[in-house]
Amino acid sequence: MQPSLRFNHDLSLDVFIAEYWQKRPLLMRNAIDPALLTFPPEELAGLACEESVESRLIQQSGETAWHMQHGPLEEETFSQLPDSRWTLLVQDVDKHVPEVARLLGAFDFLPDWRIDDIMISYATNEGGVGPHTDNYDVFLLQAQGKRRWRLSEHEYTDDDLLADCPLRVLREFDTSEDWTLHPGDVLYLPPRLAHWGTAVGDCMTWSIGMRGPSQDEMLDAWLQYRSERGNTRYFHDQLIPGRVLSDSILEPEIERARMLMNEMLPEDNEEFRRWFACFVTEPKPDFEIAPLKAPLQPDQLKAQVADGEALVRHPWARFACISTEHSQAFCAQGECFDVPKELEKAFTSVCGQRRLASEVLLTLEPQAVLWPWLTRLFNRGLLIFDD
Repeated sequence: MQPSLRFNHDLSLDVFIAEYWQKRPLLMRNAIDPALLTFPPEELAGLACEESVESRLIQQSGETAWHMQHGPLEEETFSQLPDSRWTLLVQDVDKHVPEVARLLGAFDFLPDWRIDDIMISYATNEGGVGPHTDNYDVFLLQAQGKRRWRLSEHEYTDDDLLADCPLRVLREFDTSEDWTLHPGDVLYLPPRLAHWGTAVGDCMTWSIGMRGPSQDEMLDAWLQYRSERGNTRYFHDQLIPGRVLSDSILEPEIERARMLMNEMLPEDNEEFRRWFACFVTEPKPDFEIAPLKAPLQPDQLKAQVADGEALVRHPWARFACISTEHSQAFCAQGECFDVPKELEKAFTSVCGQRRLASEVLLTLEPQAVLWPWLTRLFNRGLLIFDD
C-alpha cells in the first residue's frame, strides 16, 4: 500500500507549510490509514531486548516520581510491570524494520536529511513521559488505541523542570488545547511547544521526529573539519612602541584575534556547501553503512533490474542534493558523489523517489552513463534491492 498523508479538506500542503510548519500545531483527523501503522506490541518489546536497539522504559508512581530504565531490557521485565502508568519507547524502528520505513514515503514533502527517525511508543493506561518540550518538529501518528494530548502556549525554560527527575518533565503545565487522538489521527507539533501525552487505555503512537543541528554543533563540526585540513594560522604579536603595561591585552591584539577566528568561519563557497551536505547526512552512531563485499558491475546491476528488481534507499541512509559550481552533487552518509552533467534530468527522478521501479530506471537517459553511476551508489550500500 502506497503511504499517503491526507490533510484536512480545507487545507493544502502549501497552506500547511506557509501557516503551520514550525509555527503552530495542527490536528489532522483521519489523516493516515491505520493499516499502515500495524506493529504488534510484542515485536516492539522484542526490539527493546536487543543490544543494537535504543529503547527506554518509563514508569510513573505518584505525580512527581518517575523512573527510567534504558535498554536492552530483559524479557522478565515486562512480566513484572504493573497494569498501568508505564511506557515503552523504541527509537529508530524504521532502521530496523523495513516495513516501518516505508511509511516515510508519506512525508516526502519534507527534506530527507531532516527526518531523524520513527520512534514507536507503547503505553498502558495513563502512561506517558510527562509534560515536556522538544527542540524539533514532530508528527504524532496514532496507531492503536487512544491518547490524550494537552498543549500549552506558555514558554517554559529549564527553571520550570521538575527537580531530581531523570526526565525533562515540567513542574507545572498550563493547558491551552486538549485533544484525544484515535487511530489514523495525526498531530503536528512545532519545536519548543510544550505538550503532554497520556494513554487512554493501552495505545501505540508512532512519532516522526525531525533533526536540526544547533549553532554549537555546526560550528564545532566546521572547525573540526577545517583543523583536519592543516591550514591553521597562529596569532603573531606586533609589538607596540611606548607600551607601558606588559601584562595588558591591547585593543589591536583583541581585534587581531577576532580576525583570525573570523577567517575560520564558513564562506558561501562550494567547499562549505559540500561540507554542510555531508554534515547533515552523516549517519547516527551504529548506523554506518558498509560497502558491498562483492560489488556488482554495471551490466550485472542493470540485468537484475531488467528482470524486475526495484531499487530503494537503504533505510539507514540520509539523502541530500546540492547544486555545485559546475553541476550537481548527491550526498549520503557523510559523503558527496558528483553527478555527471548528462544525468541532470535523470538525477531528479533518482533522488526524488524512495523506490525506483525497474520500468522507471530502464527509461532514464542516457543509460550508458546512468548505470555506472547507479552501480557506484549500489556498491556503496546506499541503494539496495527492494526485497
